[in-house]
Amino acid sequence: MRHWLGLRLLLFCLAGLMLCDVIEAQDVRPLSIDDALKTHAHVSYAFLPVGLSPDGKSIAYSVQDNQRMHNVDESTYARTGMTVGSVGTEIWIADTKTGEQRSLTGAQYDNWAPVWSPDGRYVAFLSNRDGSGQPKLWVWDARNNTLKKISDLQIRGLEQSQWTPDSRRLLITTLPEGVSPEDYARRISGTTRQFEVANKETQNGVTVYRSTASNKGDKELPQSDPWSLDWRVDLVLVDITSGQSNLIIHDQRIQRYLISPDGSRVAYTTRVRFERPGSQQILFDLVVVTLSTAEQKIVAPAIRLELGGQEFRWSPDSSKLVYHVGGQEEDNHDCYLVNATGGTPRNITSLKRPSHNRRSGVPLWDDKGEQVYFLLDGALWRVSLDGTKAAELARIPDRKISSMVAEGANLLWTTEEGKATVVLAHDDKGKQDGFYQIDLNTGQSIRLIERGQCYQCGPYIPAVGANDRKSLAYFAEDAQHDNEIWISDAAFTNPRQVTHQNPQFEKSKMGTAQVVHWLSSDGAPLDGTLLLPSEYRAGERYPLVVVVYGGAYLSAGFARFGSWASGPFNLQLLATRGYAVLLPDSPQRLGMPMLDLVKTILPGVNKVVEMGIADPNRLGVMGQSNGGYSTLGLIVQTQRFKASIDIDGMSDLISDYGSMDKNGTSYGVGLLEHGLDAMGGTPWEFRQRYIENSPLFYLDRIETPLLIVHGEADTTVPSAQSDEVFVGLRRLGKEVEYAKYEGEGHSPLYWSYAHQVDFCGRMIGWFDKFLKPKKTASEKR
Repeated sequence: MRHWLGLRLLLFCLAGLMLCDVIEAQDVRPLSIDDALKTHAHVSYAFLPVGLSPDGKSIAYSVQDNQRMHNVDESTYARTGMTVGSVGTEIWIADTKTGEQRSLTGAQYDNWAPVWSPDGRYVAFLSNRDGSGQPKLWVWDARNNTLKKISDLQIRGLEQSQWTPDSRRLLITTLPEGVSPEDYARRISGTTRQFEVANKETQNGVTVYRSTASNKGDKELPQSDPWSLDWRVDLVLVDITSGQSNLIIHDQRIQRYLISPDGSRVAYTTRVRFERPGSQQILFDLVVVTLSTAEQKIVAPAIRLELGGQEFRWSPDSSKLVYHVGGQEEDNHDCYLVNATGGTPRNITSLKRPSHNRRSGVPLWDDKGEQVYFLLDGALWRVSLDGTKAAELARIPDRKISSMVAEGANLLWTTEEGKATVVLAHDDKGKQDGFYQIDLNTGQSIRLIERGQCYQCGPYIPAVGANDRKSLAYFAEDAQHDNEIWISDAAFTNPRQVTHQNPQFEKSKMGTAQVVHWLSSDGAPLDGTLLLPSEYRAGERYPLVVVVYGGAYLSAGFARFGSWASGPFNLQLLATRGYAVLLPDSPQRLGMPMLDLVKTILPGVNKVVEMGIADPNRLGVMGQSNGGYSTLGLIVQTQRFKASIDIDGMSDLISDYGSMDKNGTSYGVGLLEHGLDAMGGTPWEFRQRYIENSPLFYLDRIETPLLIVHGEADTTVPSAQSDEVFVGLRRLGKEVEYAKYEGEGHSPLYWSYAHQVDFCGRMIGWFDKFLKPKKTASEKR
């Protein structure tokens, strides 16, 4: 009997151990490619905040199904009005108190850019759900729970609509009047005209490009725009009841527009030109149009703004505008005031020192229209319109203020008493974001929430305050948790997650992230994000994949889900398969991008080896775009890496400089003269510098197996750049594999689902082949 009981106990214990093994296996299962790619991601834009209703009770948001993703080039956009941010989208409504969510539009067709009316009754959005293949303006009536197409006008330009204050009309940008989608596509393509041959029944299309001679002393400068500025649209006002439309502005290069608080005028920026050849600094006109008369007036000509051209805001009484200059060429980042009726813009800050923060941001008004708030060098500043000198109001110790919370479009959001505001601040050392309360009288700050998360890991406004000044909505994510919308009271005493888009991520135990510090070869302090394997054990060494992008500070991805990007670039795909992943900072100096890669990145790799985490014999490297160039730049200078992947990278700076899109633009000119990989001038000025920094001329030094990945339809970095590398390495007898994806553009983030699946399989398989030792037959058993 004791023997039987003992046997039963033994069997029970063995069963328990087996059950524990099953549970543990479920917890540590690798993130599958399907789970990483079958995602629903929040879609927002730099000019559209979280879709919080005016009463703070509901959130309207757009979600993108990655399985419906496909490449959208300029021609496709011109013909269909679709962009990578609108493909495969669906609009949802969530209750901020109960968390109840429901789809407003369903998953059929594309539905995006929801905007609440000021009275909270309607949500306007863009959709091609009528089957026309063209985006139209639609409205959801919350009171009657009905959807209605408002107009058959075909949307182009900005992916937004904007309500008038009375909630009765909407401003939209459309195809220019009288221009069909086909005509628009031909206009954008750069085709100047078609010439007929003798036989009038047939035609040959001939594209003609011209450049006029520019002699010394000429006022006209030589031109070489890095991309086209000539995307012209109409601005139209549409009545939501009758559907009648009123043309406000015809055939202009409108970049951003903003209706005045009283609804009488619209201010907009229009792209004038690039400031000089080889520069990416755009000059904008700031224009005001009166809606009742359609009379236009340029109130600030040829001003420097950031690329989005949106750094302007209306005063509460609609009589004035304030704008904040910025961009690549700007140093002081001053704020200017101009009357809506015209006059000379007045510098109201007169900053006499260059700004270290090269991004200006949007200025905001107080509710009385007496003061303007703006950000500079990581601090909150304020200037009064009574002539008082601009002064720094608040600086948070060891933090940089990166964003203000707005009420509507123009005003600084404040708490109920109006004595304090909330700002987003970034911890450069800890690589995390936090919300802080700022006392508007004393400038003192109070930390509200800061827990290793990122609140601004996308191209969107990170937070918006409700009109009742009692709550805020914001985006949040961290290395192990996907981006979701949260709601909180003003004091952040009870923040709550509202959305839950991708429950499949809960199946896998994700890797954790930490910040690593080291010194460059020149002694400069540098940081990096180290994503550890999900089953990391101290004392064990792991294969290390280094993700590189010369000129970037990739440590900023510490609190981002997957540490790099979403979908095919979610690095949890590697961390859950036993890899450690390093994302190093890699600043570059003028004319020395390749040398600086070695000086900044390799010491970071050494640091992770010294920490006992990385196996020095199992090192891999990969990067995309400029990161692909950086990958090539490293493997021609070191043999430490045992596997490498170049995705959409440049190899020959001279040919990249001279690459031209079919519309006549050359992206490489601005990038290489004074941009990310700055050579400091043209190839005929610095021929040797261009050659010395082109990996193509050192292919004979490569000993690292290389996988090349490129989109065949890439117009940013033409696939010919990768062709050159493959042809050269094949000629040299090196180990190389080249996957060129037909019809795809510059980034796998926006490729079709099938091609994303294929890419992920190749990436994982390539690193497994060279960085993971092969198991013996007994180990497999």
